[in-house]
Amino acid sequence: MLEKFEKKIIEIKNKIGRKNTGIILFSFVCIIVLFSMILLKRFKIEKQEVQDLYNRAMYDFVSDVNNIENEMTKLKITSNDTYTMTTLASVFAKSNSAKSNLDILPFSANSISNVSKFLTQLSDFSYSLMRNILNGDNISEYKENIDSLYDKISELSDVVEKIYSDLTANNIKWDELEKVGNEKIKESNAQEELSSVNYIGKTFTEYEGIIYDGAFSNHILTAKPVYLSGNILSSEDAKNLIKEELRVDSIEFKSEQDGKLPLYVFEVKLSGFDTLKTLYVTKEDGRVYQMISDRNSSTENISIDEAEKKATEYINSLGIENIVPTYYLKSENMITISFAATEDDVIIYSDLIKVKVALDNGEIMTYEADGYIYNHKEREISASKTIDEAREVLYKDLSIENERLCIIPTDSKDEVLVYEFEGVIDDNRFLVYVNANNLVEEKIYILLETEGGTLAM
Repeated sequence: MLEKFEKKIIEIKNKIGRKNTGIILFSFVCIIVLFSMILLKRFKIEKQEVQDLYNRAMYDFVSDVNNIENEMTKLKITSNDTYTMTTLASVFAKSNSAKSNLDILPFSANSISNVSKFLTQLSDFSYSLMRNILNGDNISEYKENIDSLYDKISELSDVVEKIYSDLTANNIKWDELEKVGNEKIKESNAQEELSSVNYIGKTFTEYEGIIYDGAFSNHILTAKPVYLSGNILSSEDAKNLIKEELRVDSIEFKSEQDGKLPLYVFEVKLSGFDTLKTLYVTKEDGRVYQMISDRNSSTENISIDEAEKKATEYINSLGIENIVPTYYLKSENMITISFAATEDDVIIYSDLIKVKVALDNGEIMTYEADGYIYNHKEREISASKTIDEAREVLYKDLSIENERLCIIPTDSKDEVLVYEFEGVIDDNRFLVYVNANNLVEEKIYILLETEGGTLAM
């Protein structure tokens, strides 16, 4: 049988000829090589899409954890039940968001189980405390528990900041994150401590999910960005618009993201710089929603004023005017500047934009315009209460240093006209916002004094 098969092969070779056989073999090899190249390219594209997903989830997770830490700090100094409720609602929402982003990241299930459990318990705690305060309890009764939870979230914040720093500095890669990240969590004692969180009041063994129908009700989830007109652009039209607004050496469409705010994702290289950047652009109107990139900056060659000017020019190039810098934070030869819109000399913190600038060459590294895109519009500004009346409702030990009129967002994504008071209590600096129409304490921000500047959180 085998001999007949070999004879058949020889007959075919003889008929085809040695030359033609070589051509066929060469063509076959070329097809294999071409097919392999196509598979490799597809693999690289899919790998990049996964890494983009990880980058976004890690960025949001770190932000969520930091925000929870700040909200827990505020619970220590507020004396207003209304503000306590909105702060607890924020902890509830951000805890759930952090858990969702954590679940996306490539940690092993065993390594994050206690952290995930802690975030769930923190969410449960905030909901329980909101209910207890509505029933007449005073937040001072829970100070010990708040302090304990604050210590734990602070430790978790340190851990994830370290992991994120290693990722952005390319000390570790995403395919190494599961191994290295798990080691860092274990080294921090977080595994043991995060599993020992005590519940407040009742236990939550029957917890199956809570829908909070107050400040975070369903209308917030369906809110539309008021800055956008509703004009849907194709990816090619959005790409051409970006090329008109920004000086780019290259721009390549990568993918699109559907969801609450549909986005196109591009990879761009700005003229004069080598860093590749991921650009998230709204399908409506083609507005730049977010830009993410990372590299090290080893020197500081430009001043804060120069960086501020470059950031302002970048924002202006995207068609956004009437903005002012509010706070900045300088770290590792980078500076992050917060900008807010203005109207009739009133600062509108709802319309917020954050820009990170490299201080070695003035390169724009990151850009966040979600606050501006969701909130920017013309407003009617009118205060029925005076600043003197607002000053009277402040905590008596707050030593006031600065005050002015502004608009801030609320936790329910509305906004309110307030008087901003900057003051000090026990060497801690705060911003306190009092409603300019009903004198309700609306928000408290902690002013963090660092070597690199002051950041409101």
